[in-house]
Amino acid sequence: MTIEVEHGDASDPVESVPVEWLTDAEMTPEVQRLDRLMSRAQARKANVVAAAHRRGVPQAEGFGSTTAWLIAVTGEPPAVCRSRVRVALALQHMPQTTQAFACGDVSEPRVRLLVEAREAAPAVFARDERLLVSQACSLSARVFPKAVAHWRRLADPDGARADAAKAFQGRRLCVSATWGGMVRLDGDLDPESGSVVMTAIGSLAEPWALDRGDSRSPAQRRADALVEICRRHLDSSDRPRQGGERPHLLLTLSPAELAGDGLVDLDTGSITAETARRLTCDCNLTPIALDSQGDPVAVGRRTRVVPPALRRALEARDGGCTHPGCDVPARWCDAHHIQHWARGGKTEMANLKLLCRRHHGWEHDQAPCPKRE
Repeated sequence: MTIEVEHGDASDPVESVPVEWLTDAEMTPEVQRLDRLMSRAQARKANVVAAAHRRGVPQAEGFGSTTAWLIAVTGEPPAVCRSRVRVALALQHMPQTTQAFACGDVSEPRVRLLVEAREAAPAVFARDERLLVSQACSLSARVFPKAVAHWRRLADPDGARADAAKAFQGRRLCVSATWGGMVRLDGDLDPESGSVVMTAIGSLAEPWALDRGDSRSPAQRRADALVEICRRHLDSSDRPRQGGERPHLLLTLSPAELAGDGLVDLDTGSITAETARRLTCDCNLTPIALDSQGDPVAVGRRTRVVPPALRRALEARDGGCTHPGCDVPARWCDAHHIQHWARGGKTEMANLKLLCRRHHGWEHDQAPCPKRE
């Protein structure tokens, strides 16, 4: 199979040799060669799309727009085709970008950034195109978008401010329970808000990355960090109230369920009884009497499993998480029952110790928790 290109070699085979024949040293050059070949093919495709648009081919074939025609021809999603038509039409006014794209020196994602830059300030872009294309060819994936953003701020200050305002208005967060018993988060944050969230999560997730015994993946550490931030907010004394009550996790279960080894249902899914015991080690407990139909008939007085006075004594004795090497302060720790009260353990100093949320979970799961030096 060969792909015809407008610049460089007349033809360049996609499969020059079987992959099994490549040495380890040839892998990186081969990926780079294929990237250049892909860019050249995409440049050729953009040129064809632009020509079809100029000649009215989509309308002649019964399509209402070039985008609709491209969707039908390629089977790609509308957003992808819309972006490619936009790039194809813009490239007609970007000679330096077009040449670098056709030679395989600039990838399609970088071309899109250059197109967006031109749309912000066409006249200034025409003046600076050679410089921007040179940066697209030489700067890293991390640095190049920042360079383009800096150019846009200088070329179109008013537009840059409008973009920042638009980004802030576009912030969103979706949180929903899935049928599989997980909770899915999805959203977009403006740069300022995103920096705050990334810094907060990183402050709890990144230190553990140096702990060789921590088997959690980076994604799991970030998930645990977000949960810990939310827990600390719920545990704080200044959190908002709803109907006179401080919002917190509600767990409803029978003593038999709590003492057993099965599963306990939450609104978002099921958790193990051991996880429920961890949650109820140090919590507010409200006894509710049910009739034979399972309807509440009496609600007892809410009590703290670990009373405030006993909690203060624990904090004075332990000072913080008692797991070796852990320095989490006492105010962010749970009071852990060494033998859970649902299984006959007493709520007294000898049967209690402070553990941070991470080590508290490991203690209940009876998983080997690595010691940190």
